[in-house]
Amino acid sequence: FITSSFSLVITLVFWFAGGFNYLDRIVRGWDLHSIWAGLLYIGILTFLNSAISLPFSIYSTFVIEERFGFNKTTVKTFILDMLKVTLLSLVLGGPLLAGVLAFFQYAGTFAWLYTWIAVTLFTLVIQFIAPTWIMPLFNKFTPLEDGELKDAIMAFATKVKYPLSGLFVIDGSKRSAKSNAFFTGFGKNKRIALFDTLIEKHSVSELVGILAHEIGHYKK
Repeated sequence: FITSSFSLVITLVFWFAGGFNYLDRIVRGWDLHSIWAGLLYIGILTFLNSAISLPFSIYSTFVIEERFGFNKTTVKTFILDMLKVTLLSLVLGGPLLAGVLAFFQYAGTFAWLYTWIAVTLFTLVIQFIAPTWIMPLFNKFTPLEDGELKDAIMAFATKVKYPLSGLFVIDGSKRSAKSNAFFTGFGKNKRIALFDTLIEKHSVSELVGILAHEIGHYKK
């Protein structure tokens, strides 16, 4: 509540003080191509927003989570996560934003339609490559070992006709003592990940029940 309220107040103050317009005039004064100007404009705003929210993120992780015994994140992991997110934003978000700006600059009346199509395709591609290329940048995915748990999960997935290309254990304990599970991907490239903390604290039947919950997200 405090974080959201603070963010809203800062945004409104910046808005009514003419901050967006002021920054726009500064960036346009650099006499860059409109697309580069747009990228810098959004980039500066994103940097400012990240700088303002950083203390809250630090407090949430190293004070609140620590207070209740959940935090396992080291300062090194926290910093590396920020750097990776920033790099991904530049590598993936930069070209996407440039494309959006280019459509509105040159595509005319139907720029909104072309933009919608491009962003939709981009989102689908990201969904496809995320399990293989993006998520492993943050966590280690280890194939679930053969045994009772894997057999029970695969039997259930087959029963409900859930095509599964991978079943993995993720090192969630690297950041938190909390437990979780998720599925990602689409088509034949779907995978399910169980946090190591989840496996430690639940029986096979309970884990299959949790898996059923995750598959429910996919079915409905």
